[in-house]
Amino acid sequence: MKVSVSVVTYQQASTVRQAVESVLEQQVDFPIEIIAGDDASTDGTREALQQLQFEAPETVKTILRHSNAEDFGLTNVLATVDAAQGEYIAFLDGDDYWTDRQKLAKQVAFLDAHPDCVICAHRVQHLRKDGIRILSPNAPHGEGVYDIGALIVRNFAPKISTVIRRSALADLPEWYRLTSYSSADWLLNILAGRHGRVGFIDQVMAVHRIHQASVSANFGSLHMISDKLRAITALRSCLPQAARDLTRLERKLLWKRRIVRWSPRAFSVLRRLNGMARSHPG
Repeated sequence: MKVSVSVVTYQQASTVRQAVESVLEQQVDFPIEIIAGDDASTDGTREALQQLQFEAPETVKTILRHSNAEDFGLTNVLATVDAAQGEYIAFLDGDDYWTDRQKLAKQVAFLDAHPDCVICAHRVQHLRKDGIRILSPNAPHGEGVYDIGALIVRNFAPKISTVIRRSALADLPEWYRLTSYSSADWLLNILAGRHGRVGFIDQVMAVHRIHQASVSANFGSLHMISDKLRAITALRSCLPQAARDLTRLERKLLWKRRIVRWSPRAFSVLRRLNGMARSHPG
C-alpha cells in the first residue's frame, strides 16, 4: 500500500461525503486506502461513512467508536494512524475537502524524490461561513525543503495539507498519546519532523472550513496560546537540537499572550487585518 488517508469525523453528516469523495476522486497510479474514524457521532455521520464503505468497499475502511473520547479527536486520529498500512499517511477532517485531484500524486512524487523529507505540505484555503477565502497565513514563499525549525516557528503545515512517512510516526512518545493539548495536530507534525525535513509545494490543493465548532473557536486565543506554551515545554526533551527555535516560538507566544491579556479587542483586530491581507471573495 502506497498511501493511507486518515479521515476523522465527528458530527459532520452534511460534509463527510464531500470529504471522502475528494479522496476517492484522486488520480493516482498507486493503491490507496481510506481509514475513516468516527468519534461516536449521533447526527448521521456514521451512517454516511457506512454507505461510503458500501459504495467503495475495496478502498474505504471504517473505525466507528461507540463513545466519544473527549480528547479533541486525538484518540480518533491515532486509531487511524495505527491501522494504516501505507508507506505514507495523508490527513483529512470530515468537514474539509481536497480541491486538486493530483494532490496525492504530487505529494508522493515529492517525497519519493526527497528521501530526506518526512513531511510534505502545501497551501490551503480557509473558508469562512460568509464565503471569504483566506490563504494559509504562515505559508513560506515558494516551493522548497525546510528544516523542522521553520515549521516550529511558522506552522505552515495545516493537518489537511500534510502527507507524512508512516515510519516517522512509529515512535510517538507515550506522553503524546495521552496528551490533553488542543494543539495535538501541530505536535504530530513536529514529532514526525524529528526524523527528517519538511517539503512544501506552493499550490492551493485543499479547503479548510472555519466554523464555530473548531477548537480555537471553543477555547479562544488565550487558551490556545497558553496551551502551545505548555506543549513547548514537553517538546524540549524530544527536540534538543531545536532548542533555539522552540525558544523563538516561546518568545513570540509570550508577546501574543501579553497583547491578549492587555486588550483582547486589539489582538482580534490585528488578526483580522492579517487575514484581510490574504483574503478574497469565494
